[in-house]
Amino acid sequence: MKRIYYITIALLALNLAACKKFLDVKPKTQIESEVAFKDEAGYQNALTGIYVKLTSQNLYGKELTFGLVDVFGRQYSQITGVYSQFDTYNYQLDSLKKRTTAVWKDMYNGIANANNLIENLNRTDLPTFTGPNYNVIKGEALGLRAFMHFDLLRLYAPAPASSGGMDALAIPYIATFDTQNTPRTSVRDIVGKVIADLNTAAALLKNSDPIVPGNTTTNNYLRNRNYKFNYYAVKALQARVYLYAGDKTNALICAEEVINSAAFPFATSTSITSGQDKVYNSELIFSLNINNLHTYTALYFGTDANRLAKLASQYLSDFDGVSSDYRYLYLSDAPGNVYRYSTKYTPAAGTTANFLYKMPLIRVSEMYYIAAECLIATNKTRAVGYLNAVRRARNQNADIAPTVTDSELQNQIFREYRREFIAEGQLFYYYKRLNASTIDYSAVVGSNAIYVFPLPDDELKYGN
Repeated sequence: MKRIYYITIALLALNLAACKKFLDVKPKTQIESEVAFKDEAGYQNALTGIYVKLTSQNLYGKELTFGLVDVFGRQYSQITGVYSQFDTYNYQLDSLKKRTTAVWKDMYNGIANANNLIENLNRTDLPTFTGPNYNVIKGEALGLRAFMHFDLLRLYAPAPASSGGMDALAIPYIATFDTQNTPRTSVRDIVGKVIADLNTAAALLKNSDPIVPGNTTTNNYLRNRNYKFNYYAVKALQARVYLYAGDKTNALICAEEVINSAAFPFATSTSITSGQDKVYNSELIFSLNINNLHTYTALYFGTDANRLAKLASQYLSDFDGVSSDYRYLYLSDAPGNVYRYSTKYTPAAGTTANFLYKMPLIRVSEMYYIAAECLIATNKTRAVGYLNAVRRARNQNADIAPTVTDSELQNQIFREYRREFIAEGQLFYYYKRLNASTIDYSAVVGSNAIYVFPLPDDELKYGN
């Protein structure tokens, strides 16, 4: 990947003494780092900065959740406004290329911030950290670096199940904060580096993160761990990565560790039916806090100018006609009974701040779906049990029978992805992971031409 730093140097004298004096001057970035990382608070602020970067509308504030990737996953069949230009997946369209380039640049900027923090955590002259804070901050930073690289992989490289598979050329995995050019490597190599970062993060967090039973702390900094990239977020991402790579054995192990922790119980019917908890907070393994989320999502849901919706009949069909499903009944609306919209980010009157601003990035239901998919061929009863657990929590009116065929069970998992992750950006990745030949509500044929975002022009220009 191309990284350019512009440095202007004025040499006022060429004698040896002047040269020595010049060489003794510290670069501006080094001075800034020494100031920023002079104490524990500086490290905490740097980690917060990474989370803030992820809330960008170019990233998980819009495009990688309810925006671009859900448009491509066809969570919406009735689209007006700017997104209506992207129906044909024409990545050479200037307006689309601008968005995919912005995703790339903002994500690698976030990775650079993570690398800067990690390198400063590796210094020998560290300030004093409180309790387990050092391990937690470093574990989170490594986990976030893996998280960002993995989504870049899912966007800008072929899937392991596609032509070329694990040996296809992928993206750069950048693990240093410097000016060196980093070449692209294979999908296999990137998956390995993601897993390596996650293994290191898990080792740091397992005995330090208070979200893990047995780890206790009165440290105020470590409150609200279920909203940070905690230990179970690391394990959940491992489950996601292993499944993407086709390793169902390890995907199951990681998914079941999260499920069996009981740290993320299903939302209660009371909290759901009250309309207050629309993102099912207790189930969120990792989420972002976005203060103006409900304000700008309103520009796309419930409006005709920038409509992201389906026909009301299509929406109900996606729920198998079960209008009592909580996700249909309380998380969507059809004013005029023509178009139905998601209301996941539309607050009910009196909604408290705790329930108002959360953007889900990993939720526990995905772990149940992963476990079910991993068990289809080896233990149908357990697979169906995991799937039915989510369906019951969502008030679906009938269980899936253990006698269901393998292909139908896989189809039921797919239908759950479509219902569960509306406006969260995960359905596109489901299609891509399986290299699906069709995408519902579209006329395209699934292939790398559809599933792989183009590299920015600058990356191609400079050799990547």
